[in-house]
Amino acid sequence: MASRPDGAPTDVNRNRTASIKEDTMRNGSNRNPWSRRTAAAGGAALSALVLGQLALTGPVAAVPGLSIKTTTGPSNSVAKSQSATCPAGTKVIGGGGAITGSGLGQVGMDIMRPLIGGDAYSVTGREDENGVAGNWAVTASAVCATPPAGLVTVSGSSTPSFGTSNWFEKSCPTGKHAIGVGGAVVGASNSEVVLEDLRINQNSVVVAGAEDGTGFSGTWWLDATAICADPLPGEQRVINDSVYSSASIQSVTATCPPGTRVHGVGGEILGGDGQVRLTEMRATTSTVVTVRAMEDEDGFGSNWKVRAYAVCAN
Repeated sequence: MASRPDGAPTDVNRNRTASIKEDTMRNGSNRNPWSRRTAAAGGAALSALVLGQLALTGPVAAVPGLSIKTTTGPSNSVAKSQSATCPAGTKVIGGGGAITGSGLGQVGMDIMRPLIGGDAYSVTGREDENGVAGNWAVTASAVCATPPAGLVTVSGSSTPSFGTSNWFEKSCPTGKHAIGVGGAVVGASNSEVVLEDLRINQNSVVVAGAEDGTGFSGTWWLDATAICADPLPGEQRVINDSVYSSASIQSVTATCPPGTRVHGVGGEILGGDGQVRLTEMRATTSTVVTVRAMEDEDGFGSNWKVRAYAVCAN
């Protein structure tokens, strides 16, 4: 498979403050298969990057009413959705979720996005085609705030996939920054297509998916949602990677600098080739984003890692 644009800083950029640099991605869908293993190797030693204190042209006051609402649903072995609802007068500006219980590498968070109207963030979990013997639960987490200046949510869909993997980028309206992301893999009745990436760039979001180790004979596509707003006060993106290895479970955190708090959440698997699933991607405290992933039931012989994105602001 040919390499897809990864958007990842190289090792040369380690510990250097800079703006996020995109490769050749444009709005729309990449129909050519790409190698996530190759993409992961290019950024194998990335650690704790604070990517750019952004020039501010928007509000000068901190975003009010910021809170994180988390809710966990029932533990059983059926596909299910869970939503975290924001308090009255606030809207979703970011979100994520987690899967807890049995068979974590076989349960995919296939849908993670804000609901229409922006009052809640929803997460859907589904087992792969082999099923899971034990019980598991879905946790949804919403980052809520009084609507910041220019808040708008935009969505789009890729064209159908013609390979084993696909990605789709959705841009914010001109002048606005991406502060939250949602994504979904659509077309399979169970978790045979893995939602691997929910990446937040400065002005866009990227969602990527890959068929699991046994493949998928049907047609599937990606939905991407960008939560956008005018530049936030003190806005910056913090990115951190786990160690690039063959460990069956990997996790990493991205921590906001002093004086800032988490406003947006993103996560990514690099090198998993559809055989690794996200089991957690959420704000675990007001200043920390945690991303965790696990290999499927028959393991994965190659190296991979996870990446956490935190959009931080005053």
